[in-house]
Amino acid sequence: MIKLRTHTQVFAAVMTLLCVSGITWAGMGDSELITAAENGHVARVKALLATKANVNAKGEDGVTPLIAASRNGYEEVVQVLLEAKADVNEKTSNGSTALMQASQKGHRQVVQELLAAKADVNARRADGITVLMQAAQEGQGHIVQMLLAAGADVDAQLDNGATALMLAAQIGHKGVTQALIAGNADVNAKAGNGATALMLASKYRHQDVVRLLREAGAR
Repeated sequence: MIKLRTHTQVFAAVMTLLCVSGITWAGMGDSELITAAENGHVARVKALLATKANVNAKGEDGVTPLIAASRNGYEEVVQVLLEAKADVNEKTSNGSTALMQASQKGHRQVVQELLAAKADVNARRADGITVLMQAAQEGQGHIVQMLLAAGADVDAQLDNGATALMLAAQIGHKGVTQALIAGNADVNAKAGNGATALMLASKYRHQDVVRLLREAGAR
């Protein structure tokens, strides 16, 4: 007759196996925390934090639990992680932050939580893209307004001179263009090759954007 093991015995056996294999419980918990945050499992995140899992653990490509939760819009998980003192400005290997990820995907409540936690509204990725540029490029008008209200530099430029307004105009994001103009973006700023937002909107035949830019004084 086979005897059933108790949960304690099973746990002890697993721990022994982990030790023999050279795997630490802390490291395993850190990895699980990232996965739980990424999937929005609030209870699991809380339980892992209670066992001292590293709130700023880094996984593949430098993703932290906060970044993972933010990019998927899990507001409650984000709140829990911030309360546990997660680094709101930690970056992935390419320089992306939780605020960038949430802004790109249009997760308004998460963006609000991160801004309240003093996320760097002017952070840049390794390629120079700012939070505002990323939101503008993705057509996230409401997020753009939130970022501007929080102090985002409306006229920040890439190495080639491109601004958030140029990116929005080139793609044809009317709402974003309106928000940037309302935020006092320089409608006549020039990129390194001389291109302006008006030139780009005209080239790609975004007539609504062209009209907005001209009404704002673009020439």
